[in-house]
Amino acid sequence: MVPSNFMRVLSPDEAMQQSKTARKILKDVKFEKLRGLMVLNTGSRPSTIFKLLQDSNNYHLSTWLHPRLSATCISYKDLHWDMRRNNIVPVTSINRIISINMIRNLPAPKGSAEIISRRVHMALTSRIVSSSAPVLLSNVHTVLCTYNPTDPHHWKFVRGNTGSLFSPKVMCRVETTDANVGLLIEACCVYKNPETDELLEVCVAWTFVPLFQSNGTPAPSKSQSLPVYGGLPFESGVDVDENWPPRKTFGRPAKPQINIGISLISRFKEQVVSMLPSTILTSTLDIKTIGLFRRTIGEMLLKDNERCQNGVSFNPTLSLMLQMADQPVLMDTFKRVYAEKTKLLRRVDKNDPKFMRKHLEDVLKTTIWPMVIGSSPQRSHDHVTREEIAERVNLANGVASQGALALFTKEGPHLPFDVAELSYVPIYKQHFSSLTT
Repeated sequence: MVPSNFMRVLSPDEAMQQSKTARKILKDVKFEKLRGLMVLNTGSRPSTIFKLLQDSNNYHLSTWLHPRLSATCISYKDLHWDMRRNNIVPVTSINRIISINMIRNLPAPKGSAEIISRRVHMALTSRIVSSSAPVLLSNVHTVLCTYNPTDPHHWKFVRGNTGSLFSPKVMCRVETTDANVGLLIEACCVYKNPETDELLEVCVAWTFVPLFQSNGTPAPSKSQSLPVYGGLPFESGVDVDENWPPRKTFGRPAKPQINIGISLISRFKEQVVSMLPSTILTSTLDIKTIGLFRRTIGEMLLKDNERCQNGVSFNPTLSLMLQMADQPVLMDTFKRVYAEKTKLLRRVDKNDPKFMRKHLEDVLKTTIWPMVIGSSPQRSHDHVTREEIAERVNLANGVASQGALALFTKEGPHLPFDVAELSYVPIYKQHFSSLTT
């Protein structure tokens, strides 16, 4: 018997892969070119989390929405159907809401290189004690921050219902209770090289947020300010900048810090949150949508026992929901349209599972499918400006109100129909995790 919180030792192949990733991060040609222009702080490095995102799909949200196979590979480990409740069985995990309030006292950017966006990447990981790249234990979640040129030393975050990409409140579900597990946060700038127009993700500061106390109990609700560091997460003793913070004649200098809030979920949301995967990071605005997806996949694969041919199921509903999971603008558009059309339904129809599934399929086909086949994807970690996000929002709103005809007013890819775009693979390649299954 192996305890659920046992951390297994990396195999030689996995350890070698981690070492290769670390060397790739340290030897980045684009970064060396940008550093040669004297526009970076001494503690800036290529983003570790973004490099892992680029190298693999294992850390995308859509990957972690797939049900995991059990040890026998004849059933799912974290997805079961309850015939009495006519719903999936709730999954027990540690739930916390992480609020990123502000990053203070960061050094101002140098030189003439353009910064097209500032954002924060976060993922669950074990406490960083080795000299290799950190092993991520969850998907990567990204939050855009606001920047005021008159106050260049503070990064702030937008409150309210401004879209999942801008929401600083993150739902964190952790399956293990290991005291070493916490949240790795990287504050990153997307630089544009003025000579080559190349884009590069640069980590200007990082920190580790412990989620458990030394005895394994979850961290209590509190607001705290944590120091941020420079260098890579597996480097030690590196400051954000060697000349920062500036010395003061009186008093101590204000060191760079990040203000984090940890809070419990309300009892009203516990039932909805229990439908989510056992380990996940997502915006609190997307909890209901992801819960709806999990219920739909359980209903189709377990209750209806939908058959597959060669391991592939032609299921537009599940395929479209997975594709929009990595695109925040599509998620926001779906939530708005689905809520508006659901309000117009009769109470009898809302209580009919078959009618509500047909209602879900109609919204996806009229709102999400035209955007998927008629425009380029815009994922949460892509290098895009606020103007490009706003243009994407306007296009999605046009499709929601006018249908697919709105796409013909824009220049975009119009490719032949591919059945793979609307297919779902239930036996998905298992996402990477250093936790035992």
